Amino acid sequence: MGGRAVIEANPLAVADDLGIDAAYWQWAARTRPAKSVCFSSSAAYPIGLQRPENYVLLKEELISFEGDAPTFGVPDLSYGWAKLTHEYLGRLAYQRHGLRSVTYRPFSGYGEDQDLTYPFPSICLRAMQHRRAPELVVWGSGEQMRDFIHIDDCVRGVLLTMDKIDDGSALNLSTGIFTSMKALAAEAAAACGYEPRVVGMSDKPEGVFARGGDTTKQRAFGFSPCIPLKEGISRTLEHLEGTSA
Repeated sequence: MGGRAVIEANPLAVADDLGIDAAYWQWAARTRPAKSVCFSSSAAYPIGLQRPENYVLLKEELISFEGDAPTFGVPDLSYGWAKLTHEYLGRLAYQRHGLRSVTYRPFSGYGEDQDLTYPFPSICLRAMQHRRAPELVVWGSGEQMRDFIHIDDCVRGVLLTMDKIDDGSALNLSTGIFTSMKALAAEAAAACGYEPRVVGMSDKPEGVFARGGDTTKQRAFGFSPCIPLKEGISRTLEHLEGTSA
């Protein structure tokens, strides 16, 4: 998928996800696996609820395929449509074929060795490489906000909950905390020992304004993330220092 630049610059290539998901569910109908653990995305949520003038923590029930009037808004480009369609196929697989599955909607997952096409490690690397510089740049306005969750928390959330849902219903993997790209960059720079002015690059894509996940349902299923952002930044910087040495 390759990060925001690919989602916006090459949406038809991202649409390959549709073919992969269709092939998977057709295979599953033939071979009948005991359980499918599936990953959708927070990009499936309505972009109309992620604008500067109207944003909310996104709840699982904002997307529903039930009844004569299913509930969902316009998702985030072809990537969001592919994930939305994948979720619908999972529901059909359960209803028509009895195939058990659970679907996760991860928010902005990150980890120490994440590809640098993603914002978290690239911002941390930039902060590390520009120590004591007066300015630190981020993509877009820098005001755009995301819900950053460490991959270790994501994995733990899946293991804690995967046997509690069978009908393909979705569960967020989120912290419920909005963090702007400027705030992330400032935290990374502070961890590197300096305080630059953080500025945006307006010619770079930034995506929706605010994307954060409501944690009510995931907490009801027994999962709450435990790795704070500062620890995640510290771990990422330590990894980057080690790999650049």
